[in-house]
Amino acid sequence: MLRVLYCVFFVLFWNNISLFAIADERELVISFLKKSFEDCKIKDLESEKGFQFVLEVRVRQYLDHKNKKRGFFYQKFILHHRAKDNPNVMVTEGYKANGRVYEATKILNANQVDIEYRFFDESRPEVIDWSLMTQEQGLEDFYFIQKKLKKLYNKKWCATGISKGGTTCVLYKMKYPRMLDAVVSYVGPFANAQEDKRTIEHYTSKVGTAACRKKIKDFQIHILQNRAALIPKLDSLAVEENTSFPIGVNRVIDYAAAEYPFSFWQWGFSCDEVPSYNSSVEEIFAHVEEVVDFNFYDEKQCSELLPAYYQFMTEYGYYGFDTTGIGNLLSDKNLTNLTFCPKNTDLSFKHEFMQKMTKKAERKSKETILIYGANDTWTACALNLHPKAKALKFVKANSGHRTRIKDLSQDEKNQIYASLKKWMKTDVTRL
Repeated sequence: MLRVLYCVFFVLFWNNISLFAIADERELVISFLKKSFEDCKIKDLESEKGFQFVLEVRVRQYLDHKNKKRGFFYQKFILHHRAKDNPNVMVTEGYKANGRVYEATKILNANQVDIEYRFFDESRPEVIDWSLMTQEQGLEDFYFIQKKLKKLYNKKWCATGISKGGTTCVLYKMKYPRMLDAVVSYVGPFANAQEDKRTIEHYTSKVGTAACRKKIKDFQIHILQNRAALIPKLDSLAVEENTSFPIGVNRVIDYAAAEYPFSFWQWGFSCDEVPSYNSSVEEIFAHVEEVVDFNFYDEKQCSELLPAYYQFMTEYGYYGFDTTGIGNLLSDKNLTNLTFCPKNTDLSFKHEFMQKMTKKAERKSKETILIYGANDTWTACALNLHPKAKALKFVKANSGHRTRIKDLSQDEKNQIYASLKKWMKTDVTRL
């Protein structure tokens, strides 16, 4: 009986010690954040398996790092905390913070800091000065936050991001090489123009078969020829989802048809999925909704992506539209992604920073893993590494924009695990 009581006491004692340790570490982190970031706002989020706690943190960030007197805005990041002595992953997504746990975080058994990009979602001032939406200002935001966090989270740091975020983590490594020990970049494009023609070359001549590409073009024509029947369906969609289309349903059909081949290859669809020329209006609508998503043009999405369009079209670089064979069917003869940018502001393209950083990344990347899907339209703008670059680049055949480490061959995964283990000086968990 005494032995049973002792065992119960022992279990309760150690469970309480464990709970106290978690509580103490949480209080330590919160105290650190409050001391490090003036007037920061912290709230608990639902924790996830493998983490002690998850916090949403909003910190005062300079509007202009070159002129700090211009004021500040609150920038959000989401902190997944395992333990302060674990490695760390900084998520540099180029959009809003989504709070999901990334592959690098799982592999490295790391803490994760997901930083929302300036002027997206909750990280925006009441009035946006679009001239401050630049790569350099964004990178300074990350540096401001990471520099402070490193005082507590002082183990190795890896940055990761997808698409625009994949580009961003490479740029951050180039700008602040000593701040990071590794980078895992997914499908990150480095466009070379406001409308990079390599994307059009990719889906008109370099991917798929000639027969498949013709089938896609025929379907674009089919979309536009069925405009009159599609318009009521878009009107119904707007009513059902309580939204609207700022550019009007007629132009939505123009843009969706022109966008179709880009999105088709980006998201990895099969030519067998393209509806035949005698398909019904219902089949056309459902397929375009799946591949392009008509909501891409609705009021909510246009508003959420406004900062992205500005940055794409003024500095980052983006893509245009191939209207060969469909131009006579368009209601808008001048399709451009400038349509979705902020109004009454300078939209001239200033690519000097990206040109400089692209050349630097192609020659001097190190401790960097680049992952692309061969069919993905954005892979036309992938980094072309110089032999001197000390980076790993993996391009998965017949794969699109969703390509991740888990999708690669076992040999490729092993190279990634070994590299991360070496760079981050920690054991790794295999996916």
